[in-house]
Amino acid sequence: MTLNPMEKKEISMNVFYALLTALNDIMGQDGKNSVLRYAKLDKYIHTHTPDEISMDEKIDYNIFHSLINSMFVLLGFGTSAILYEAGRKWLIYLSPFGLSLDVMIKKLENWIGGKWDLIKKDDLEIVDVYECPICYGLKSMSGKPICHIIGGALSKIKESETGEKYDVIEDKCIALGDKCCEFRIVKKYKLDVKEYLKE
Repeated sequence: MTLNPMEKKEISMNVFYALLTALNDIMGQDGKNSVLRYAKLDKYIHTHTPDEISMDEKIDYNIFHSLINSMFVLLGFGTSAILYEAGRKWLIYLSPFGLSLDVMIKKLENWIGGKWDLIKKDDLEIVDVYECPICYGLKSMSGKPICHIIGGALSKIKESETGEKYDVIEDKCIALGDKCCEFRIVKKYKLDVKEYLKE
């Protein structure tokens, strides 16, 4: 059976506001508001902080997806480093530090949808995301994977869990026609993500 993130009618409102807070940190209030206006989400310009919102509160998935699509259009599919950092900031506001990777990917699956699998191979870990809620319905304009938000979030999860630096490389992407978005997690001294994200 093919999974469809649109079947998950609602996602955690905390997830949405955590991403807005991350955007505010990176782009400033005016930049964040521009993204919201482009997405026709003006009513969310005066936002709460994530800790003021219960995980029980929900928001329509289409609202979250409109925000993601607006980020890609205004920031550009090529501004991968900004989106990667947004993912790291998003994770900081979304969850307490120190939770393991396997616990966090199940939380992300529950919060935003898709099917997330963790595969361990030798000294690296791979996360496969089927029906990815970030790139759902999008096509890469650059010929490269585009889910840098997830990559940044995964890198911050590993850093918080272990105290060590990790890079996350997206080797496959649904926006490129692959069956899933595949993220390879390696220690930072083995691979520099800045080379991968370089324009």
